[in-house]
Amino acid sequence: MMHLQYKQFRYRVLVAATMLALPYVVFAETTESSKELESLPEVRVVSTAAKDQPSEKTKSYTVKSTATATRLNTSLRETPQSISVITREQLDDFRVFSVNDALSYATGIKVEQFETDRTEYMARGLNITNFQIDGLSTPISFSGTNYGDLDVALYDRIEVLRGANGLLTGTGNPSATINFIRKRPTKDFQAKANFSLGSWDNRRLDADVSGSLNDEGNVRGRLVVANQHRNSYLDRYSTERNVVYGVVEADLTDSTNLAIGHTYQQNDASGNNFGSLPLLYSDGSKRHYKVSDSTAPDWSYRNVGTNISFIELTHEFNNDWKLKGQLTHKEVSSKGRHHYIDGTENRSTGLITYTSYPYIYDFATKDHVADVYANGPFEFAGRKHELVVGATMSKTYMKEYSRTGSTLGNTFVSSFDDIGDFPLPTFGAESKSSDYRATTTNVYTAAKLNPADDLKVTVGGSLLRYKLDGVSYGVDQSAKEDNKFTPYIGAVYDLNDLHSLYVSYAGIYRPQVERGANLKTLAPLKGKNYETGVKSEWFDKKLNTSFALFKTEQENQAQQIETANTSGGTVNIYQGIQATTKGYEVDMSGEVNDHLSMSAGYTRLMSVKDDQDQNVNPFLPRHMVHVSTVYKMPFVQDLKVGASLNWQSDVHVDIGSVRYEQESYAVLNLMANYKIDHHWDAAINLYNVTNEKYLSSLRYAFAGQAYYAAPASALATLTWKY
Repeated sequence: MMHLQYKQFRYRVLVAATMLALPYVVFAETTESSKELESLPEVRVVSTAAKDQPSEKTKSYTVKSTATATRLNTSLRETPQSISVITREQLDDFRVFSVNDALSYATGIKVEQFETDRTEYMARGLNITNFQIDGLSTPISFSGTNYGDLDVALYDRIEVLRGANGLLTGTGNPSATINFIRKRPTKDFQAKANFSLGSWDNRRLDADVSGSLNDEGNVRGRLVVANQHRNSYLDRYSTERNVVYGVVEADLTDSTNLAIGHTYQQNDASGNNFGSLPLLYSDGSKRHYKVSDSTAPDWSYRNVGTNISFIELTHEFNNDWKLKGQLTHKEVSSKGRHHYIDGTENRSTGLITYTSYPYIYDFATKDHVADVYANGPFEFAGRKHELVVGATMSKTYMKEYSRTGSTLGNTFVSSFDDIGDFPLPTFGAESKSSDYRATTTNVYTAAKLNPADDLKVTVGGSLLRYKLDGVSYGVDQSAKEDNKFTPYIGAVYDLNDLHSLYVSYAGIYRPQVERGANLKTLAPLKGKNYETGVKSEWFDKKLNTSFALFKTEQENQAQQIETANTSGGTVNIYQGIQATTKGYEVDMSGEVNDHLSMSAGYTRLMSVKDDQDQNVNPFLPRHMVHVSTVYKMPFVQDLKVGASLNWQSDVHVDIGSVRYEQESYAVLNLMANYKIDHHWDAAINLYNVTNEKYLSSLRYAFAGQAYYAAPASALATLTWKY
């Protein structure tokens, strides 16, 4: 049966190839006799197939096109904004398993892991709150804080669109949009398994199986599973992660496709910190620690479960128009027991006086998202253009619960080493800290116009309705917006076959959940985002480069000023400021030749200033560089080696009247992969090979606490493929 399927598949490929080749034969024979045919670009036919290819098939460090900005499949060069893509090949080369690690490979993204199991992502000086899966907005949380460590085994690639994206999300936060593109079923059978073993007893097994579920190949399925268990360089900290992703696609007709899938992920952590190491002695001088030091007791934990179900129906019409509907249901449940300490150590006595804040903090979120859109070509003034029209509706629910420990507010004196042995207190009755919900409707449209052969203009906008109601920490959280319009316009001008100039403008609007001093929700963020630059394609379009200048002007940007301890736990307090961000970026990704692949970027934040012309967010580096290269050795067949480097300039925070500075640092990773035979690969990856010692984040270090990132480590992987 398998032999018969192979013969059928080979026959279909031969027929398809003949049909695709036929226009070129006709074109070649009639070139001199018909000038009209000269206007039909040869790339037009082959690019349609290439656009649909996942990055796991191309084995490239770039992609042919993306729809993250407008839902119109557009090449990176013709997208009038900065965009980076982290492909499956790059994720596999450097054995990247988590979202936190993956985003460190994207230009301009700063991963702020301020605790072991809480992370925020920032770009262009601001928090990233726009997250998508397959182009559909799916918030990680209300505030953009990621709990746990999300796995990337189920994704083909991650697309990062920098700048405002109010067109599709309705909330044009000017930092970036992260779009996770799922792996999809393949018609041909394929299977892959990775066995990894690394430092601190890091053990991982993941498997990926895909293929047709019937003889005709019109029903296909894919299953991805992963299990990872590891201890840590941090005292008393360990994690376990389990992932299951399944998807089935069915061709209901030649032009109608149905996809149904589900993702399950469970992150369990013990000994995780909540708050962290006091950075100063009681006299205000800098306190140094071992990289492994932690204040978390072994009874602390954070368990996060995520379930995402989705269904998609796509119909393609004979006139090249496409209609697509998507439904997604997401539930996140997080349960945790923590011990936050507030205090400083006496340098002379070696004793630390601290206040104890033990909490049990649980929350649950539910997201229901529906989206339907149509896109396709239309003709106007004798030229062909493209249009997309759609609407997204979502409902999000959030509930928080807390219990306080019996030692809450009590003061203790001990050595630092004894803090980790703090005994488990008793906890009181559970109380509901928050219960609120948000309803959003976003109607959007965009047209990609071709007024001339060398000019593309994208114009569009979205109309947002938003309602937030409920209670958080005893305070009403009501907010409402009716028919808020967010405009978008961009233009790309081709200088020649390789280089293009572009410019774009986008409105900024985002309802906020951050709390002010009165614990009430801040007014929405508003503003404007400007961007201009040049994009180029090199080496037969295998390498993409871009240079971008950007500027954002914002009103009511949330700026944290303090924390407050309430009966429901510790909450962050913000104030709204006017803020202006300026800077530029350089990005490069793809293949230089058959041997060298690379991804590189440089970001310069020239200023992030408030309405008093004062620099804000000084914990963000003003210079960031990332470079990843992999080289296939021509003189050692089946061996490839590579390196990745992340460098950032110095940063600081003010802890009261004391300025705490962290010098610039670089993190170097190395890799080598050898293909043993057709089925087996062996790889070794080295991380932070120079054993750089640096704090993981200064995001909330103004409160006087942070912890160190991982030192040098190694991972060995054996891969089997069929």
